[in-house]
Amino acid sequence: MFEDVGFNLQFNLGSGTPYTRWSTAVPTQGGNARSSIVGQINGSTKPWTFRTNLRIDKNIPLTWGSEESDNKKNANLNVYLQVLNLFNTRNVLGVYNFTGAPDDDGYLTSTQAQAALEQANSAVAFSAMYRIRVNAPGNYSLPRQIRIGLLFEF
Repeated sequence: MFEDVGFNLQFNLGSGTPYTRWSTAVPTQGGNARSSIVGQINGSTKPWTFRTNLRIDKNIPLTWGSEESDNKKNANLNVYLQVLNLFNTRNVLGVYNFTGAPDDDGYLTSTQAQAALEQANSAVAFSAMYRIRVNAPGNYSLPRQIRIGLLFEF
């Protein structure tokens, strides 16, 4: 039963990539708005990342055709189960330059946002919609993925 079974466990560990801290909060829909920097260019780092992948597969040899003639064919069928991000680690890939957080750019709590909140029809709705806009899923790694597949090798 365990003949031609493969097992692969892969660990990926990465140090945080650099980014530049800003001194003031800038709204995400501010277009090309920039702020002065704090410290040095690329002087801050994002958190470390860790990811584990697992793959289990089994080769099934296939043979067809007549044994006494030259028409005998051989092939392999590989059945696999692959789990990407096995422990469902939520790695931070992107952060906002002012706060260094992946889900808060610091604008709503800044003095710059007070004028926008006063002019809004509903400050609560403005804040809720802004938090939805800021919480970008691209700032995090992909969640666990499970793949089942077949490979036909001839």
